[in-house]
Amino acid sequence: MKNKFKLGQILTEKGNLKKPLNQRYYYVVIQEETNDKYLVIQPINSNPTYISGASINPINTEDLIETELKASYILHQEITVMDSFFEETVTSIALGFEGKDRIVKFTSVNDDLVGNVYYEIKCPKNTTMSGYLYYDFHHKENFFKPPFQN
Repeated sequence: MKNKFKLGQILTEKGNLKKPLNQRYYYVVIQEETNDKYLVIQPINSNPTYISGASINPINTEDLIETELKASYILHQEITVMDSFFEETVTSIALGFEGKDRIVKFTSVNDDLVGNVYYEIKCPKNTTMSGYLYYDFHHKENFFKPPFQN
């Protein structure tokens, strides 16, 4: 089986291409499709259908294309980070990021993906937290293909 999308790749929907870069919905590949596993992606920024970090097995992969994501494209949108102080995943609004406006890339750490951009996010009572983009994969058992039956 030819793998169309690779672990850590950033995708968008073809229908989003006419939108400005900061209004597109971005996804990251959290599990590659194989003979025994389905493709699984997670939204990087929340959209009207899915919250950031939700695991999705897309039905029609023809609607998805690989794209680049710069750090600034998801500012003022809901993202998921691993808080550097409490070491918990937090989903909230991105207020800013550290360093230059660079292209987001993901590194695999165990079964999770960690981004290369350090974001500050909004928290309750006007407080902030910060951490790297972080996408973990909770429900792997739900994304295995059934064995072939004769």
